[in-house]
Amino acid sequence: MPTFSGEFILDDNSLIKNNQYIKETHSITSYLSQEDGIPDRREIGDYHTGYYRPLINLSYWIDYKLWGMNAPGFRTTNLILHCVSCFLLFQILILLINDRYSAFWSTIIFALHPVNTESVSFIVSRNNILVTLFALSSFYFYIKALRKRSYTSLILSVISFSGALFSKEFGVMVLPIFFLYHRFLSEKRRGILHEFTTYILFILVLLFYFILRNIVTDALLTPFDIGHVWSRIYYSPYLIILNLRLIFFPYGLHQLFITYPHFFFTWQAILSIALVFLIGIALWIGRGNKFLLFSGLSFLAFLFPVLNIIPTAATPVTLVALRWLYPQITFILIGVAWIIQKAIVRRRMLTTSLLCITVCYFGTYSYFLNKNLWHDEGTFYNQEVRNFKNYLYAGGLAERLLDSKKYREAEGYFQIAIKNYPDKVKNYINYSALLIETQRSDDALLYLNKAKGLCMYHSELGQWFNNMGMAYFNLRKNDDALKSFKKAIIFNPNDPQFWANLGGAYGSAGDYENSVFALQKGIYIAPDSIPLRKNLAVTYIRMENYEKAILTLEKIPTPEIERNIEIQTLLKQAHKKLLMKTH
Repeated sequence: MPTFSGEFILDDNSLIKNNQYIKETHSITSYLSQEDGIPDRREIGDYHTGYYRPLINLSYWIDYKLWGMNAPGFRTTNLILHCVSCFLLFQILILLINDRYSAFWSTIIFALHPVNTESVSFIVSRNNILVTLFALSSFYFYIKALRKRSYTSLILSVISFSGALFSKEFGVMVLPIFFLYHRFLSEKRRGILHEFTTYILFILVLLFYFILRNIVTDALLTPFDIGHVWSRIYYSPYLIILNLRLIFFPYGLHQLFITYPHFFFTWQAILSIALVFLIGIALWIGRGNKFLLFSGLSFLAFLFPVLNIIPTAATPVTLVALRWLYPQITFILIGVAWIIQKAIVRRRMLTTSLLCITVCYFGTYSYFLNKNLWHDEGTFYNQEVRNFKNYLYAGGLAERLLDSKKYREAEGYFQIAIKNYPDKVKNYINYSALLIETQRSDDALLYLNKAKGLCMYHSELGQWFNNMGMAYFNLRKNDDALKSFKKAIIFNPNDPQFWANLGGAYGSAGDYENSVFALQKGIYIAPDSIPLRKNLAVTYIRMENYEKAILTLEKIPTPEIERNIEIQTLLKQAHKKLLMKTH
């Protein structure tokens, strides 16, 4: 239920809400040439994210056409896609274990698993749902193609495989799943040559994908330091155990921020190696059980991309994330379904009771997470920073407090954010805004200059120059303010507030013609902006052009004029001056 009132949070804002690209219709070629995670087209060529997911922006565009820029609509689509994934998992479990009862319980566990709340509620995590949906669909049709020798099912499997690849890099792991299926679960074992012929179409699609990926991202794989591969392999058991803990013991869930242990031979790393070794022994002892072997090895195959041995992101923030486990859980649940099937035969009442308790816990916890963590940025920042001490988001909480005019508390969190993350330029920019609002423009310039050498995107450069301009303007350094406001507009020409600030600086300098030009540009971008129309009217009054001042103010809706005494005063002043000028 919280999904239907949720808001855009975190990267939802930059990649969806403020992304002009998804509001426009584009050709298939345009989508295929997109590198995901770069909402500002001007950034293309400056850096690479390593993400090639053409279907994502296409799905956002469809959402925009369906719902408008409405967060609950986008979230509803995620929920619908999640339900489709559940349906596909249910169908696959029936195919594999031929037991609807066990398949039902496993599917319900997946549907309500609290780890999945991030993928379903955090809109930009849709790539995890889509890659899972297409991977399950491809696997389902592949099984059908083998069992019934159906070329139609094979083609549908290839199409679904393409959808998985173009949704997220994880899609490539569908091929190892096919290989494992042949080894453990295939009803009719055929020769290697026959098996290979079933892969040919998939391999051709994969080659096409890598060619496009290389063209768009300038690399077949995300660039990484080959010298650290052995240390990544060494720590992979540590990440495997952390992910298994999240799946089988889900508590204390939030936006995780996990890095490697500080020392090579820490107890965490050694214990993780020992646990993975024990799991391996258990699988070897039970190697006669094909379902458990297939489930465990398929889980590891899909987990491989997030073990960071070959990084899938140019700048990974964390080594473990809830959203990355969405596809992996589906394959774990194949083994869980088999266990449920056997347990039901021996202890039906006890097994059903335990399943009911598990489902109730998962459902309640998922509701709590959706309502109190993923619902909106206010609840998210409060949980992450205040409860989990995750200071990666201290700057975000400080920004919310600044918007609420809680200056003292906001300043404390800005200082925490800058201390813990001195390379994050946004914290300096937003802190300078607080300092400007509290009449400390000298300090604002000091912090802005500290951020000067940091890497900034175009939007951040625009905000940086705008704040520099505001600080100079308050210090009555009008020439410096004008230079800064002009540069801000170069980087962010569609921000009406930047045009308003430039217009104000021109007006203060007595250059009313340029002031009018800047304010009119701002009104063209934001025609409903009352402050812009008010400032333009003031400029016209200073120019003694009272007719235009009156026309500008009269375009403000009557209810707004009636509520705003300042606008009423300006209208009376303009009418009075015009009358005196006429006489």
